[in-house]
Amino acid sequence: MAEKGFFRNRRLYFLALTTYMGSILFGYDTGVMGSVLALKSFKKDFGLPTDSTGFANAHNAQVSSNVVSLLTAGCFFGAIAAAFLNDRFGRRFTLMGFSVVFLIGAVVQTTAHHHIGQIYAGRVIAGLGVGGMSSVTPLYVSENCPPKIRGRVTGLFQEFIVIGVTFAYWLNYGVALHVPAGTKQWRIPVGIQIIPGAFLLIGLCFLKESPRWLMKQGRYKDGTAALAYMRCTTISDPDILQEIAEIRAAIEEELTESEGVKWKECLKPGNRKRFFIGFCIMFWQQFSGTNSIGYYAPQIFQTVGVSKTNASLFATGIYGTVKVCTTAVFLFIGIDRLGRRKSLLFGAAWMGTAMFIIGGVLHAHPPTNVNVVSHASIAMVVFIYLFVVGYSCSWGPIPWVYLSEIFPTRLRPYGVGMGAATQWLFNFCITEITPSAINHLGWKTFLMFGIFCMSMGTWAFFFIKETKGKSLEEMDVLFGVVDENTRREHVERVLNKGVVTAETEIEEGNKGMSVQLENVGVKY
Repeated sequence: MAEKGFFRNRRLYFLALTTYMGSILFGYDTGVMGSVLALKSFKKDFGLPTDSTGFANAHNAQVSSNVVSLLTAGCFFGAIAAAFLNDRFGRRFTLMGFSVVFLIGAVVQTTAHHHIGQIYAGRVIAGLGVGGMSSVTPLYVSENCPPKIRGRVTGLFQEFIVIGVTFAYWLNYGVALHVPAGTKQWRIPVGIQIIPGAFLLIGLCFLKESPRWLMKQGRYKDGTAALAYMRCTTISDPDILQEIAEIRAAIEEELTESEGVKWKECLKPGNRKRFFIGFCIMFWQQFSGTNSIGYYAPQIFQTVGVSKTNASLFATGIYGTVKVCTTAVFLFIGIDRLGRRKSLLFGAAWMGTAMFIIGGVLHAHPPTNVNVVSHASIAMVVFIYLFVVGYSCSWGPIPWVYLSEIFPTRLRPYGVGMGAATQWLFNFCITEITPSAINHLGWKTFLMFGIFCMSMGTWAFFFIKETKGKSLEEMDVLFGVVDENTRREHVERVLNKGVVTAETEIEEGNKGMSVQLENVGVKY
């Protein structure tokens, strides 16, 4: 009797838990340096001015931009490289390679002392690893997921990112309170990222390759076995046979129509649209303003009036905790019920409103007394928290889910790689301009992000199709690459071919058995 529910998917959850160690690294590296840069011990060790807060000092603002944006620059190139390595070597081995690269970068950062250039170099190397993992991980997980829980499980990619960010926030707050000012104070949070990196590398040794990648290589037997293993069932399970038939039919269609040339597939109208949507959805995710707050949260809170370092780090920790809890609730209750499209529309309106209010309050009541947190400052902090609630229920997890599910099997590594690279490219732009924008524009920065949020909601209304509950192979029908009736015929042909093959093997096996029995003098 086939297992049901959680137990049938227990191996999938183990795969997700292991590979999402890479997401924790993504989030941790996002959050750790913004808080480390606010520590006086770090500023002192690397010759930075220690008598200013937020981005009031131009030199501190520039170093902050460099330290944060160099990671994203490395991530951009790592995501591009992953698209090609992923296709050639498979999801599992590619992830293993990028985890090694990340560990090298983490060690370089941790051993730095008095030379900010070594921090820069370590950030670039670690970025290559993080970027590669961000391109492979959602793809690897989605290719193993059944449609009913794909949104939830793939969306955990974002949940683990925010867990990593929040852990970095609270760790920095803890070392600021309990570790004496000195090199050890900033080196602990920078070095601790080595631990999840090591867990990822070790855990990957116990996982199997993606069944869809195996079948794309023509390894149908291995792909069937891998899928049955992940579903905790046998290769004769009717659900497994149906899913394998759909995968095989989709791959054969792609090969037939493009004659094996991938760039021809990319130019087909339905696929062109998917690449356009993948690019835009990751572009808009960055221009929501969330990573400006995520990377520079302590400085942002200082800007709106929470000026003391420990107080801003505490407010940052609360920000991350709100993000973790809201994302978790949405993934387990909302994403596979509300769907992708409605969540994106609602989230954009919510975030835009919050940004407009923050900008308006900051303009009307700018902080003046650094020793007192005013009512206006409290209001702005509350709306920053409300902003992240909207983000966590929409433009946080959904772009990664959507990106990993809309592309056909042969193009999925390139589509996800393109989207991840887009995310990192504009992530780099945002992190580079945020310190200067707040330094020069002040409250208008929040107004700018509010306008972006409303614009992305308008874009989603016209371009986003609902993918809730559909298999990965059904995306071809949704985006008009193949007619539904044609796909059904192809699937039935593959299933019939499988039945005929099975029957032939049984008949040949019976004939062989008859010959063997006759040779030993037994009538069959």
